[in-house]
Amino acid sequence: MADIFTEMERIDGRLKDLEARLEEAERLSRQLVRVCGILITNIHRKHDGTKQELGNAKALAETLIRIGEANENMKLNSLQEYAEAFIFYAAISESRIPDSAETGVGDRAYLLGMMDAIGELKREVFESLSKNGVAEARNYANAMQDMYDACAGIRYQEHVLPGFRRKQDVARVLIESCNAELLHFAHG
Repeated sequence: MADIFTEMERIDGRLKDLEARLEEAERLSRQLVRVCGILITNIHRKHDGTKQELGNAKALAETLIRIGEANENMKLNSLQEYAEAFIFYAAISESRIPDSAETGVGDRAYLLGMMDAIGELKREVFESLSKNGVAEARNYANAMQDMYDACAGIRYQEHVLPGFRRKQDVARVLIESCNAELLHFAHG
């Protein structure tokens, strides 16, 4: 009988370790979502230091990725927030769209974050137009279109890529509204 008690102590120890990792992953996920929200706001505001903030977000994302056996949906949600911020930063600061490997979050979080980054770029289109920056607005609109077109053939069931189809539909509407505004502005 002593063996079963030893076995239960071993199992209990492993479950305590798992619980601690899950709690840490949850804490990191909440922190990453907050940091990325602030980062995106600061990118819109053209604040200095956004590159450093992106580095801080990257460190959080990397730590979260290393935690095994965490709630995968929770991790996916927070990592897509980081991907959104990373892609948005690169589009604004470097006029390019980074690939999945560069973000380091995996393909699913990358695709979900890309669709969300389209919404952030829409805000930049309208901000640029409000300052008569038509060329800049067109560049952002073109980036939005490129991201959408690149993902147009991606179609998977909800359990494979949760929320992606809805995000694609929203992105399409955002792009159409930007194009209409650009057309109106050109003729206005």
